[in-house]
Amino acid sequence: MTKRQLPTIDEILFAINEDPLGEGKEARVFKVHMRPKYMVRVSNEITDYEALSKRIFKEGFIQQEDIFEGRNFAQSVAYLGLNEYDRTRADVTINLYAPGFSMEIDKIGREIPSSEEALMKTIALSKAVANMPDSAYDKLCDDLHFLSSKEYSLDVGNGGWFVNMGNILYSGVDKKFSIIDVQPFLREHPGINRHHTKGFNVPLYVTRGIVTGMHQYAEEHSKYPLLIDLRTDIINKLVSAAERNNLNDVGGYLGGDMDKIAHIWKVQLSRINVDEKYQENFVKRLCSIENKNPYPLIQKHPMLVRVSGRSYYS
Repeated sequence: MTKRQLPTIDEILFAINEDPLGEGKEARVFKVHMRPKYMVRVSNEITDYEALSKRIFKEGFIQQEDIFEGRNFAQSVAYLGLNEYDRTRADVTINLYAPGFSMEIDKIGREIPSSEEALMKTIALSKAVANMPDSAYDKLCDDLHFLSSKEYSLDVGNGGWFVNMGNILYSGVDKKFSIIDVQPFLREHPGINRHHTKGFNVPLYVTRGIVTGMHQYAEEHSKYPLLIDLRTDIINKLVSAAERNNLNDVGGYLGGDMDKIAHIWKVQLSRINVDEKYQENFVKRLCSIENKNPYPLIQKHPMLVRVSGRSYYS
């Protein structure tokens, strides 16, 4: 295993005593400003940072193998404090830093914006995403294929059916999307077939991550004409990329029933008021894609230790 030049203990302690870069239901994330390629993820179960500092000095971090072959999914590269009952969970990890920002409108730990402010932000972000080049959507599909080959998946949080808005980042500088906070394939979650091949790595689940405000302020904003047009453009770009990259929805956690998947697509598109003629076009095209993953399936590799909630895989 190639050893990384990780941040020093002093650099890590400096980082975790600053304001967090972001926070979610499971952890707070701190940017290591003196090592801009890294960040530190601390479990929300950790509340005594003075005691944590002493542990970091005493125990240090254990490095992990790079199972993603140089790709950046903001994955953990080192950890501290394995969970007693789940050896894939840790109290603290050092993670790669992925450029960009999440497209959530209502973010944990921040004041909830008014409907008017949220609409303004939703339109601005939707314009940016709609104007992303085709290459950004192609890279997103390619990353989804790659993750499936490693039996890792987009993280939807709490076993939900759509990717967490915070787990696909938008970078206007790099003109790309970055998937972050990936998880091993779920194997023990109720209702999920153990023999699925794609997890959440399919077009259906990606939409919430790139269609800003799709489930936030949905009722207030879904009938706004400009937003409908922008969202239609975004979905068209995603479907076109799925066609170019041979990525379809069969084989994910919903199983292999294309009729069921087509129905869910129609429900989803109706919720954001995509015109019926476009709905039919999108669903027909998605159902016509023959899935071809260019990456061989690799089932035997080390499981990454992460700061996470309960495991649903085996």
